[in-house]
Amino acid sequence: MLPSTKQPTKIYSTFRIDNNQLLCFSLWVSTAPLENTIMGEAVWVVGRHTSQRTAQELLTQPDVYGALNANYDLVTSFITNMAFRGRVEQTLSEASAEGKSLVGIRSMDDDEVNIHPAEYVQQIVAFTAPWIELDSDDPLVAHVSKQVLRHEVAYASFCGVNNIVVAGPRRRANIAQYAHAVASVLTTSPYIQFHIDLPLAEDEGANADTGSCSYTYDSYAMWDLWNTVRSACKYNPRLSLSLKVPPKLPNMNIQTRWFSEPIRVLNIHASIYVPNAKGFPVLSKGHQNLINRYMKQRPTPFILLGDTPPLPVTSTARKVPHDSLNWLHYLRHISKNQTPLTAVEKFGAGYQDYLQAPLQPLTDNLESTTYEVFERDPVKYEQYERAIRLALEERDPSSTTIVAVVGAGRGPLVSRALRAAESAGRNIRLFAVEKNPNAYVTLLRHNREIWGGRVTVVKSDMRLWKPSFKVDILISELLGSFGDNELSPECLDGVQGVLNPTGGISIPTSYSAHFSPLMAPKIHADISSRLSADPNGPETPYVVYLHQVELLSENQYIHNAWEFKHPLPVDAYTRIAEIQASGLTEGYNEHNIRFSKCTFKIPRRGVVHGLGGYFESVLYGNVEMSTRPDTIDAKSKDMISWFPIFFPLKNPIYVPDLSELDISMWRLTDDKKVWYEWIVEAYTILDDDQRFRLGVSDLHSSKKVACLM
Repeated sequence: MLPSTKQPTKIYSTFRIDNNQLLCFSLWVSTAPLENTIMGEAVWVVGRHTSQRTAQELLTQPDVYGALNANYDLVTSFITNMAFRGRVEQTLSEASAEGKSLVGIRSMDDDEVNIHPAEYVQQIVAFTAPWIELDSDDPLVAHVSKQVLRHEVAYASFCGVNNIVVAGPRRRANIAQYAHAVASVLTTSPYIQFHIDLPLAEDEGANADTGSCSYTYDSYAMWDLWNTVRSACKYNPRLSLSLKVPPKLPNMNIQTRWFSEPIRVLNIHASIYVPNAKGFPVLSKGHQNLINRYMKQRPTPFILLGDTPPLPVTSTARKVPHDSLNWLHYLRHISKNQTPLTAVEKFGAGYQDYLQAPLQPLTDNLESTTYEVFERDPVKYEQYERAIRLALEERDPSSTTIVAVVGAGRGPLVSRALRAAESAGRNIRLFAVEKNPNAYVTLLRHNREIWGGRVTVVKSDMRLWKPSFKVDILISELLGSFGDNELSPECLDGVQGVLNPTGGISIPTSYSAHFSPLMAPKIHADISSRLSADPNGPETPYVVYLHQVELLSENQYIHNAWEFKHPLPVDAYTRIAEIQASGLTEGYNEHNIRFSKCTFKIPRRGVVHGLGGYFESVLYGNVEMSTRPDTIDAKSKDMISWFPIFFPLKNPIYVPDLSELDISMWRLTDDKKVWYEWIVEAYTILDDDQRFRLGVSDLHSSKKVACLM
């Protein structure tokens, strides 16, 4: 049975180890957790927000528990009240009259605050005073505002508040001044999450206060302000957004831009609701879609429902249009009726924008659980089975085809090859070659218990396997997130000697690498936070389930960088074999070096944080696979075996509207390892169509974390 109220419960103080440090903390648990998912679906945390709290309205325990019992999860409160404002304004007025340039503001008294330490305080989202002007043109006002902000944050921290919404900037021209104030307060309270309060977009009809500059409507103005603040704060992970949803939504480009940013609070005012045919408050389809989309962020934002009518004293069994809880009930309704997750979303739940180092398949023996993850993907193996069957059907029905699965792992492709042979009506001799001695044991067991002894299992590195016969069909699943990044070219070159030079085929027959510039602030912040522990992070290509990112290129263009085909032409393979036979230890892998350069048109301003990498592969004939977001549905819908790869930039590059990016990328080798290098150049286009260089990134190299051959 659920408790009658959602009162938080204190668990005993406990300890945990974090980064080799012993930490002590007290844990508070609520029946309404602030971050939760059920089977990958977000549980929406909704708070009650009153933007016009009266001067003496102290937030009390009955206020909090009354809201929780009404099915809210949180309440909000301004940290200080009108009494404090009155004292500050009087002090400011006296200092101004006396011509002072500086004045000290004493911290709050008991009757000047709205919250006090209590067990329910973690159910509170606190708001700073909306009347302070951190970016004021008046130095005295700005100086006093900074003091007020510091006093409020210090007191909220003392009370145990975890989340503070900071009133947003007022003047575009003074945004650096505002950012400086926010950066300074971030250092004072290391456990508080700060959320900058901003609208989704400027109101086109309002006269914005822009300081000394003349006002021009700019749909990206609010994002520009945010970008300046978070850049000045060095992408601090405790700094995020409180985004106000307007009655009239901006264009989809703006909505997409904000999705890539760390939204922690969605501020939904009751006034954006519209009455339905029965008079009940509902949201437009556009607002529903926006909220559903933003609530797919991880961590899931809080929703603050603003300025609904007062809570009812008693509950009513019958629903009526004027019930003050109808606005909340409607949010709960759309929360329960979210679009079901796709297969990829279910598989990737919890891995959104999570950094993973690529595998080292030639130097490391994978664990059984790693193989198991790969084997969960039915789409990939169905595509392989189709390709194998297609290749077998082109063979003489009366002949026996020699098939080898190299890098067989635990044997999923072996099973698919047997099924393909049965459905094609062809006879095959099947070999499973695997270097991992532990996986070899599993292959032996499967051959005995599942395959009926129809497979010859070989324990060997595929490059060292020297059978006395030639293989007709060579099957492998060596592709990485960038196609060639897990050394598929080097492995298949090494085993090509076993392939029948007359009619022998490889599955896959080819694969290509693709990339595009990305805006990925969440990923950049994560990499930046790891620098002390992982100094190579900014030059490490990470495998990432890209989620809160934006493709910056025009029409979301993705460039096809290079391709590998198998088997190699006979003359090329002969030259490599001659180099190796001569005893030379260098130069035999130079044919696998690649280079690509592409110019991307950038229609709208943004920040380049790195490159998103993908691959496409032709298994055989017309059977293909893709991880490109624009072709995956056509070629291998719901395939989950590979997340994209992310090539970071050490320092993000800001690009204005109608700019261009030149991106150069290399695949390099020294015959012992393979690595990538990349560089980004930014240009603006002048009126005479001349390009003016805006900046250039470092030349990045992953050589220190290269894939070993």
